Amino acid sequence: MNAARTMFAMLLALFVALSAPAGAAGLPTTNPGPDAAKISGVQGQTLQDRFGVRFVGIDGRNISPLKVMWLEPGRYELTVLVDAAYFRPPVAGIRGSRQQSGANTIEVEVEAGKTYEIRGFLNREEPVENALSVILWKVEE
Repeated sequence: MNAARTMFAMLLALFVALSAPAGAAGLPTTNPGPDAAKISGVQGQTLQDRFGVRFVGIDGRNISPLKVMWLEPGRYELTVLVDAAYFRPPVAGIRGSRQQSGANTIEVEVEAGKTYEIRGFLNREEPVENALSVILWKVEE
């Protein structure tokens, strides 16, 4: 009977840990709602040399890659990978079906109730090795 209670306690602790809000791990991520800011890297149309991104870090701490996340209000340095898979026309010097620029960072200050659209931007005037950067594309209320 004691082993059954121990197993139940372990399963209960695991359930509580997995159901805790994302911010419980010490990161500023939180659940969707009016007190949070939505951060999106999801690419709609590949127009004007803008590309979707995946968020891989917050303030120097690695996170699992995310295309959308919710943050508590504040100032953050976000680390992203740019998904430049669909260049049209192809850019000389960038090959392969999926080109990632490596980790890039952007500083943003976010407010509750707003959506922040982060994108990779291709500046065709720059040399290929410096052509991709990260921009705050738009903010929606």
